[in-house]
Amino acid sequence: MVRAGQRTAARARPRRGLGRPGLADSYADRVLAVLARRGLDVRDRIRWREVRTPADLGRATGSVGGSIYGTSSNGARAAFLRPANASPLPGLYLVGGSAHPGGGLPLVTLSAEIVAGLVGPA
Repeated sequence: MVRAGQRTAARARPRRGLGRPGLADSYADRVLAVLARRGLDVRDRIRWREVRTPADLGRATGSVGGSIYGTSSNGARAAFLRPANASPLPGLYLVGGSAHPGGGLPLVTLSAEIVAGLVGPA
């Protein structure tokens, strides 16, 4: 209950993600408008546009929450929670941001090197 003369603060919590219809497109329009206000108006040069959200990436790739780098790498145990490069199925190997050692181009390249060592020469 708020008493007379008492200050209050409210913070609107956005719903998780940009998966609501139209929200991602309106946000993309907003980004383009900000660029225009800052002197870089490219809106008349856009011939085709595809707006993709983490929800779209999750549906298209099966990645957790649409994360392009795999699961979160925060925390002391995060590195040990990623799946190993050699799966329990013989001949099936895992490479990429969601597998050991993690996300980002340098680590994905290292992931590929690990698997190449497991597979051996062609």
